[in-house]
Amino acid sequence: MTTTKSIKVNAPTRTVLIWPILEGLPAAAFYLLFYLYLAFEVDLRLVYNGGGLIDNFPTFYVDWEFLKGQLACPAGMIEYVCAFLAQFFYYSWAGAAIVTCQAWLIGWGTDAYLKQIGASRLRILRFVGPLVLAAVYSQYVFHFTTTLAFTVVLIAACLFLRFGPERAVRRTLCFLTLSIALYAATGAASLLFAFLCAGARIVKDHRYREALGYGVSAIVVPYLVGVMTWGLSPLDAYVQLLPIYLGTRVNEPPKLMLKTIGVLYLFLSVVLAAVGLWRLTLGRRMSFAKPLPIQAGRSSRKSPPPQSRAKSGVLRWTIETVLLAVATTATLHFYHDPKLKALFAVDYYSRQGMWSRVLDTAKRSPPHYLICHAVNRALYHTDRLGDEMFSYYQDPKALLLAGRESLWQKVDACMELGLINEAENALTISVEMYGEKPLLLQRLARIYLVKGDIETAGVYLSALSKVPFWGRQAREDLAQLQDDPNVAQDEEIQRLRAVRLRQDFVRPADFLRQLLTENPRNRMAYEYGMAWLLLTKNLAGFVQLFNTHHDRVESRIPRHYEEAILLAKALNAGAVDLGARSVSQESQDRFTSFMKALQPFGRDTAAARKSLRKGFGDSFYYYFFLSGSGGR
Repeated sequence: MTTTKSIKVNAPTRTVLIWPILEGLPAAAFYLLFYLYLAFEVDLRLVYNGGGLIDNFPTFYVDWEFLKGQLACPAGMIEYVCAFLAQFFYYSWAGAAIVTCQAWLIGWGTDAYLKQIGASRLRILRFVGPLVLAAVYSQYVFHFTTTLAFTVVLIAACLFLRFGPERAVRRTLCFLTLSIALYAATGAASLLFAFLCAGARIVKDHRYREALGYGVSAIVVPYLVGVMTWGLSPLDAYVQLLPIYLGTRVNEPPKLMLKTIGVLYLFLSVVLAAVGLWRLTLGRRMSFAKPLPIQAGRSSRKSPPPQSRAKSGVLRWTIETVLLAVATTATLHFYHDPKLKALFAVDYYSRQGMWSRVLDTAKRSPPHYLICHAVNRALYHTDRLGDEMFSYYQDPKALLLAGRESLWQKVDACMELGLINEAENALTISVEMYGEKPLLLQRLARIYLVKGDIETAGVYLSALSKVPFWGRQAREDLAQLQDDPNVAQDEEIQRLRAVRLRQDFVRPADFLRQLLTENPRNRMAYEYGMAWLLLTKNLAGFVQLFNTHHDRVESRIPRHYEEAILLAKALNAGAVDLGARSVSQESQDRFTSFMKALQPFGRDTAAARKSLRKGFGDSFYYYFFLSGSGGR
């Protein structure tokens, strides 16, 4: 009979066995959380949409002419690849996967470079680059081209240092070839390639002449390729795609977060300089130290046992994990901005017609001019504008974007109202500002369909058919135009044609009334006109517009209209013709309660505002008596 003996594994041996698995856990957890953060918390599809706040998101066409045009200019290759990959931000999960891969490549490249210069103990710094990316996308800016150029240059430097030829002449020729190719592909970002390679030769191998040659090539290559070959100005030849803001440049990069991108470009150079100075100082100290005697047949230094190395590794792992957690928490604390996300999210949900999401986001957001505008559109589309508008923050100028020019948001509101020419003008200017964004091309095509200019609409649809994720619908629309040139089957086009304003207006204040004059059944013009009169506290105008148009548009009296009718009667602002209708008893009782509650405060509006907000804050009474220029 065979007996089975149990094998006991002591604690040190167990530590040695599980250490390789334990060592990789922080990085795996970090990149998993990095992906989830970008996909769900940042939501990169908001960056793709732009919200009229990102003006450098690239356009991409699946077209040979577009490819040839990109490759004919300096750094065109990296810009082409960046534009292609950026299109996948259309889906948040796909964009997050791309950025996470980029973050991992930066981390891997940083780790490999630190090993090349003999600074493996500093490998915790491999997370600096990914944290920079997390900070950048938390602020909803687009610097993908600049960071992708850095990624390519870093990986190229690591591969050259690891696999470059051993002979000096071949290595120099290989370096020059790579420098020219990288400059053509990434522009002035390739200067970092020369600096990293030169620094590694000095710090690790003390090859000062070779490093000097690398430095000279960094000066010569941009001039020969950029200035002499492509005709760039000397300034652009040496700064293109670097995170530098110069007011003299034609294509200026967005200034927001440029300093953070600068950290990405400089941190390895700073580490390289620190390692070099440390070794220089340590070398001088060691030269004065008394050499230790070496016994024959014995090594002067004994390598520590595996158990000791494992314990030391566990301690280092613990420290690095804690540092990574602290650095990640600090980065998200300082750069994650829920208010900014709400602004982008509300615009995105408005574009998609997700009106309930607009209202839910607005409830959790602080007051903002553009969010207020989106909320009123959402309330209109859910048939709640006349009932709930004062449940949200209101700014009278935000209703029709009269406070400041917001062309991006103005387009859809103008189209829905029937101000087709206004929408066309806003779109034309937006294309000049933001480039040929797919959303703008789609809206332009729709406007020309409304105006009956089928040929021009076809031009925009043809361009849109070459854009990823938009092409299929554009091709279907083109096919529909072949079968139905007048677009008689498209209900939305027919509705817009019915409400379209035919006569130009002179004063901005007249267009709502003019829309109703041409089409008394333009419901949006009526509701926005009534909302404008309520927001500006114009009770006389409200009474007049109600008597003239309400029966043609509405079948009931919304709550805020009832409140305004009661207030107009109390203040002798005009008589309202209710016909067979009547104001609800609930509104009458609430009006009586509000006036009794308001009376004791006299002129102390601050105290009244604080006391009455809970019970009456969502009413027109509260807004009329107690709100300022904007209020709830």
